[in-house]
Amino acid sequence: MRIEAELDLLHSERLKTLQVRLNKPLPEVLAIAIDAALGEVPGEPEPGNSTLYDALDAIGFIGCIATDEKLSADYKQHLNFSAKTGAAQ
Repeated sequence: MRIEAELDLLHSERLKTLQVRLNKPLPEVLAIAIDAALGEVPGEPEPGNSTLYDALDAIGFIGCIATDEKLSADYKQHLNFSAKTGAAQ
């Protein structure tokens, strides 16, 4: 792939510094920089891992219950709010 880019002075100097430090041609320096950036992309979950799922599961938010099929109509009968209201049901 051929890339033509115009960099600002700061990034141009940084790229030159990288090239000197690594003592490699510019295409190799860019490849190393791209690989390093992809390894540090925030918010990109690893396959099979979900930090949101793990966090919700850890606090007990995710679960299941066995009940009748009318739960959406009579759910209040199945819930116990006594810990929140102080009243026993």
